[in-house]
Amino acid sequence: MVEIVCSPPKQLVILECTQYPSIEALSKTIATIIRVGQPLVLKWAEGVTFSYSLLPPTTDSLMKEFLEGRIYWTDVVFALMPEYKSTIKVGTLDIPVIDVSPNPILREAAEWMKLSAQK
Repeated sequence: MVEIVCSPPKQLVILECTQYPSIEALSKTIATIIRVGQPLVLKWAEGVTFSYSLLPPTTDSLMKEFLEGRIYWTDVVFALMPEYKSTIKVGTLDIPVIDVSPNPILREAAEWMKLSAQK
């Protein structure tokens, strides 16, 4: 029998975090990124819509950090959006939004963004 171990990260390090003044402003930026060919899906939890870029553990030192339970997001963009919507329309483009509330790490990150938000 194989032992299965779930070992969630112990620490999330965000290297750059940008709050947009509104969901409309964030959506326009995301729409531009999608239109130039970069696939992107927004995430939502705790009244915050956000996107992040994960720094993959591609070096020995990053892999060591990863195995010790530390993950890095190189950048986060977010805006407050109290109510969940499955899509945000920008012109003719529908940007998908995934409710990631069941994920404890993403939920905690969203709560941190919400608490640090400039209102």
